[in-house]
Amino acid sequence: MQVFAVLITYKGLLVVLPFRTFLSPQNPANTGDALSETELRRVIWAIQTLSTRLPLGFTCLVQALSAKWLLKSHPAIRIYIGVQKTERQAFAAHAWIVYKDKTILGEQANQVFKPILNWN
Repeated sequence: MQVFAVLITYKGLLVVLPFRTFLSPQNPANTGDALSETELRRVIWAIQTLSTRLPLGFTCLVQALSAKWLLKSHPAIRIYIGVQKTERQAFAAHAWIVYKDKTILGEQANQVFKPILNWN
């Protein structure tokens, strides 16, 4: 239920607030708590499951912001936003989460997005 509440909250907030509201200052000196593999898998699984099973349009940005908030005591979790031009020359953007140099949420197979923003 907590994951659902966070997803709904970020979806609503992204409608009414400018995106820059969600960018917080970076504090690389803060190492935070150790992130257990179990906690990480539990949060990511819940976000992916709710996002794919509920037809509420939880975009990659909503999912990434939700994951970052749910794992907020772990500053090593980074949100990336990237862009690409598709084969039809259309613009596409994507958000994903990285932990220890590995994409843990939002991986796009066969698509390469050029990161334009990342923060923790």
